[in-house]
Amino acid sequence: MIKVIHVLSDMKIGGAGSWLLNLLGAIDKEKFEIKVVLPQGSMLADKIKNLGFEVISVDGIKDKSYDARAVNLLYYIFRAEKPDIVHTHASLSARFAAKRAGAKIINTKHCIDSRITGIRRFAGALINDRYCDSIIAVSEAVKRNIAENGVPDDKISVIYGGINPVKVLDDKEKSLVREKWGIAEEEVVVGIVARLAEVKGHKYFIDAAEIISRDNDNVRFFIAGIGPKEEELKELIKQKGLTDKVVFTGFVDEIYEVFNIIDINVISSLSEALCLSLIEGMSVGKPSVAADTGGIPEVVKDGYNGFLVPPGDAEGLVDAILKLIHDPELRKTMGDRGREIMEKSFTADIMAEKIEGLYESVTRKNRRE
Repeated sequence: MIKVIHVLSDMKIGGAGSWLLNLLGAIDKEKFEIKVVLPQGSMLADKIKNLGFEVISVDGIKDKSYDARAVNLLYYIFRAEKPDIVHTHASLSARFAAKRAGAKIINTKHCIDSRITGIRRFAGALINDRYCDSIIAVSEAVKRNIAENGVPDDKISVIYGGINPVKVLDDKEKSLVREKWGIAEEEVVVGIVARLAEVKGHKYFIDAAEIISRDNDNVRFFIAGIGPKEEELKELIKQKGLTDKVVFTGFVDEIYEVFNIIDINVISSLSEALCLSLIEGMSVGKPSVAADTGGIPEVVKDGYNGFLVPPGDAEGLVDAILKLIHDPELRKTMGDRGREIMEKSFTADIMAEKIEGLYESVTRKNRRE
């Protein structure tokens, strides 16, 4: 059995946390013994325990990549646990500690970084070469970004993030959810499921909502998620007089309810590595309107299962959303195509199988050495 310890420093459940939950739900427990190191109080802890995996909670890694004290603490954990692989998610502290403890190191890159040059590029490439045996890029766009910043191409494996298909509700259940949120049966629901952060571009979604609402009384807008921009975005909604048009859900544990009642799934990000929420919407047949950035074009094929618009283009969002609002048959056709794409390329089972193969490859190499 191959022993793997994941290290993730996130306190809230973002893209990396969702990725990890999807992997743990699909991985072969007969072949792999998995434990997870998290910061004290992480929202991920109970969910991981409920999947049957041990959580090791530590101080010093909360929402940060590097902390000198955390390196020593993690080193003692790894020395005691003796993992074959330490699988990190941005945690430089864990990579330093794993190297000292003699474990193989795999790092998953969940985001796209700004282009770096000069000594920073050299230093970053050197760290990734010395403190990673393999790097997983969650999209081809992420791989290009990593390579541009100096990491050798042969060290990078593209493994798309995968999901478990969202639970499908029947018509009666959907009606109850719509009733809960005060949505009339005849209203078209346009939704965005994303962390409330600057990079997600909610401002442009709200600008689009304002324009669409002028001439379309039968449209409601959903903003699902939490984050640092929440109060600012709520104030913007108030200023634009959209309080009755936009529903802020906050954190929704049963996020499948939102995906079931939205008719159009929007992502207005300025930068995006892949976007699991687009794929989750696709799993229940929702068409996408998304920013043409990062790995999104690897998920949304423009004019096929949705529409792509330039990042930061509210007018572009308006045009694409209105096409789908006024054409229910197009919504269904694009939604069906999206579901097919998801089932072919973006399931948790496909992701887990590829990661299992990488784990086995890395440990075989370790034994030969």
